[in-house]
Amino acid sequence: MSLLFDLLARVLDLYSIIIVVRVLSEWIPNSKNYQIVQFLILITEPFLSRIRGILPQMGNLDFSPIAAIFALEIVGTILKNL
Repeated sequence: MSLLFDLLARVLDLYSIIIVVRVLSEWIPNSKNYQIVQFLILITEPFLSRIRGILPQMGNLDFSPIAAIFALEIVGTILKNL
């Protein structure tokens, strides 16, 4: 069972990295034209949109990736300690 929790924690770590790569790709002009960036958006947007629904609007700033990574780290830490 511990192996399963460790595997899930690693998957959450990988998902956090994917979120970071997506955020960094948004700084590149016309990056949404690349299929890899479209794939990153496809797999991260469902989770980030739920976080955006919870967080209050802060002008044009999007804090959902930070909150998402924070939440994933908490869950990952809990899984690693089980």
